[in-house]
Amino acid sequence: MLDKSVVEFYLRKDDDPIEIQLEPDGIIFEVLAEKSLRFVAKNYEPDFIWAIRVEHKAGAIQLCPEGTGNYVIEVYESDILIYTM
Repeated sequence: MLDKSVVEFYLRKDDDPIEIQLEPDGIIFEVLAEKSLRFVAKNYEPDFIWAIRVEHKAGAIQLCPEGTGNYVIEVYESDILIYTM
């Protein structure tokens, strides 16, 4: 079974960078070639989901955590914690 609390983006060696905008704060993270960016929800309610909007022309993704109640989002770049919301 997939863990609905985690969404991860990984780029291969020759892939172009992708911007990930984390809502609701609008913070932008960039995924670089041969790197990963993982978003992990903590302390979330059962109805928590990730909504993803892809902007193909801009090479960007809008990532929206959705659900009732409180949650904490941790962002990891290649397994290193870089941000907590």
